[in-house]
Amino acid sequence: MDSNNLPKLDGFLPRQPSEKYTSPGKCIYCGEKNNLSDEHIIPFALGGNIILEKSSCPDCATLTSAFELTCLRTMYGPLRLLYSLPTRRPKKRPKKLPLKVKFNSAETEWQTILIDQKKFPFLITFPYFETPGIVNGNRLYESEGPKSKKLWIRGASPYYSFHELMENLLVELKAYSIFPESKAEIPAFCKLLAKIAHSFAVAKIGISGFKPFLKPLIIKNDLSHCMYYIGSTGNDEPPKNRLHDLNILEFNNINAILVKVRLLCKLGTPTYIVAVGTRK
Repeated sequence: MDSNNLPKLDGFLPRQPSEKYTSPGKCIYCGEKNNLSDEHIIPFALGGNIILEKSSCPDCATLTSAFELTCLRTMYGPLRLLYSLPTRRPKKRPKKLPLKVKFNSAETEWQTILIDQKKFPFLITFPYFETPGIVNGNRLYESEGPKSKKLWIRGASPYYSFHELMENLLVELKAYSIFPESKAEIPAFCKLLAKIAHSFAVAKIGISGFKPFLKPLIIKNDLSHCMYYIGSTGNDEPPKNRLHDLNILEFNNINAILVKVRLLCKLGTPTYIVAVGTRK
């Protein structure tokens, strides 16, 4: 398997159309009015191209960047390499990635070796959640902190089918077994969903258009009842020919503004429902 002959998947994921929204005049998380920076509603590193201008202060930008980076590096670092998603530091992208292998059936411990990222067996992971408690009519005190009972996991490779890639690697490495890994950083991912939904609602409705729910979750790390506000659909969904999907939802029987968030939906990923606040 000659990695130099494997094509990149640069064109597989469509680009997100560029959108810009006018600055609300203050930080959308804490209300600070000085030294504001633009906010990418979906992270730039996931191909996000929707910008809310001058809407995040330095302190809040530091807080949101921290949990974004946790997701982008640990959950979606390999995925970003596979699909050539944007980076501000292209020269720092690794050319080899660690893979666990066993070379015979007698080995009890996995060995870690480095594999060319062009032929690495990637696992793409998203957590499933229950329906948000506020949608189900639950009380706030009945809800829990971040948790997932099931994960959406798909194998991906730069060229071969995932199964074929695994078989080829076993032969090439003369290995007995290969153990691809993925990580699901559930607390950081919940904060990422909250940040996306809150900033999108500000862009679409205006900062004075709703009473927000999610600020303590985003900037104070208060995740004690996050499953009251954040949930997902529970079933597999067909892919959409777009990069990301964001929409505002409102229903007469639910006293909340909901944001539907589907990241990388061309891959058939789950849809998340986030309650951002109530109309003023």
